[in-house]
Amino acid sequence: MKRIFTALALGLVYAAIPAGAVEIVPGDGITYAAKFVFQKKDTMSGAPALSVYSGQTIDTPGDGGSPATIPTTKSMAWCDPATNPPAGAVPGTCYGWAMHSKWFLIDLSGLKAQGLSKLNVTINAKRYVGSDPAKSDLIPALTVWRGNQTQGPHLHWYPSQFQATPPFWGWLLSPWTDKTNPGYMSANGVGPQTAASVNGVFKLKGRKEDFLTVAIGGDAKHDDPSQKHDVYFQLEVDVKQASSGGGGGGGQVIDPNGCVVGKTCWHPPMNHCMSVDLCNLPQYQGQCQCY
Repeated sequence: MKRIFTALALGLVYAAIPAGAVEIVPGDGITYAAKFVFQKKDTMSGAPALSVYSGQTIDTPGDGGSPATIPTTKSMAWCDPATNPPAGAVPGTCYGWAMHSKWFLIDLSGLKAQGLSKLNVTINAKRYVGSDPAKSDLIPALTVWRGNQTQGPHLHWYPSQFQATPPFWGWLLSPWTDKTNPGYMSANGVGPQTAASVNGVFKLKGRKEDFLTVAIGGDAKHDDPSQKHDVYFQLEVDVKQASSGGGGGGGQVIDPNGCVVGKTCWHPPMNHCMSVDLCNLPQYQGQCQCY
């Protein structure tokens, strides 16, 4: 059984999690900080979301490897003018700093064989308050692609929002979308915002294609680049079954945009679903389409 080891002030606490739920991936291709492996039981109504946070130590007993600690990201990692993007980049376009961001793999590859065909997936990047207040001020942002980049080193930059050119170096990654949405799933925070969320319907295709890659970074937009600093974060992934007819599994109802009624709403400027809590923030009021 996989276990999470969390060091607390009062001692070492061992918190068991479902077998195979969170695994560390060897550092080939993109160096993923952790892998979320979902089983059918994790997609049932009432099953909790899986999450990791900076400073959390994940161990895989019996595998011969050392425990791995979830790292911090950088406060400007998701959109940093210093990323040195390739030739052909549009001036003023937002690029992520690949080495300053943290990458995660969501493994859904076993679910089609377990009788599932469509999933409702919600991925949240949240502020996490750790032991150092100076690292607890994340303005969260994330980008999600379909696929698993198993080959080759990742370059200095990455397109944090959809751009046709220059071509993305992650040739095994593609937009997680449908025919009506050609863009990447991405969301970024504004001002005091402490969470950024993407949500969508994921259609299972087969073992080699049923992965999601997540890049997490800060979007602080410091006026002075020297203000960049390490920041804690929490990544939360919720996967629930969806019926083939478009209705939500486990009592959820999916609207025509693929959003979960009562939980998320469509945000046209960002071209993805956002949580109702985010839509209710002053900077987003009047922008979301809720059913």
